Amino acid sequence: MLEFKKSLTNKIIYILFLVVCFSFLLGYFLPVGIDKVKSLNQGEFLFSTYTVLTQFGFLLFSFVISYFINKDYGDKNILFYRLIDKNIFSFFYGKIIILFIETFLSIFIILVIVSFIYSDFSKLFISLFLYSSVTLQYILIIGLISLFSKNILISIGISIVYWITSVILVAISKNLSFFALFDASNNFYGMVEKMYTTSNYTLSIEVIVYIVLYLFAILAIQILLMIIFKKRWINLGIKN
Repeated sequence: MLEFKKSLTNKIIYILFLVVCFSFLLGYFLPVGIDKVKSLNQGEFLFSTYTVLTQFGFLLFSFVISYFINKDYGDKNILFYRLIDKNIFSFFYGKIIILFIETFLSIFIILVIVSFIYSDFSKLFISLFLYSSVTLQYILIIGLISLFSKNILISIGISIVYWITSVILVAISKNLSFFALFDASNNFYGMVEKMYTTSNYTLSIEVIVYIVLYLFAILAIQILLMIIFKKRWINLGIKN
């Protein structure tokens, strides 16, 4: 409840909803404006929105995620968390869970509206899974960077550098796809495109399990780094 109240106070929930709305708007207007497509069917629209989230997600979400975590350093709240027996894990994952729930609900609401508009709910749940997986990746990675970087601008800068570096690594070798699973240069991107543009094709259970394992791998690496550098969290919250 503490993190939810802080999310309301800092307008995080509203900013996240606006960011998600903006992603959908870009997903519709980019093909219309750039490719001169007169109208998009549902599959084309959803795939275009997926592309926006995968290609511009670090830019779209870096500020709100970094701000939600870094603000506690600026407000000297780490001492308060320590007084109420919060450690680095309860502090961090309390924020991560709130960010994900609010993003998930925003995506779900807009997907339901889109499904109503097109009178087709067949892609609702697979889109919800894909969009949520992509955004959870950003929340975990940008969140971790922000946890160990006191300044919000530095957090955003490092997040963008990570994004550019991961795209370059995947472009160099598909064996490095772990660093950017959802990037357009990966084979997985072609599977998603086929799913949205072909009526009788869907993602296999193996692919879905692979995405889940990928997210758990990020989580495992994250926990390991937090164990190693847990003292840094306390120092950042105390020192000027």
